[in-house]
Amino acid sequence: MKNIATKELNYLKDFLSWELLSVKKCNQYAQQETNQQRKQLFLDTANIHQQNYMNLLNYAKKQRKQSEFCSLILLLSKLYL
Repeated sequence: MKNIATKELNYLKDFLSWELLSVKKCNQYAQQETNQQRKQLFLDTANIHQQNYMNLLNYAKKQRKQSEFCSLILLLSKLYL
């Protein structure tokens, strides 16, 4: 897996923000809803957005770890070569 560019990281941050906002809005709408079926629909949708958020966050963490690892390898190669 290759490192992602700064622009791609900014896109990832935007996606995380949008997913988090969607979770909050869906939960807010669910609290306001009196119809149980629609309330459950909002809660289910909030759960989907929360899962999307977690998937994106885990991907970002994986990229960060890989980037730190590549930087360490580069540093070590400069020290020992």
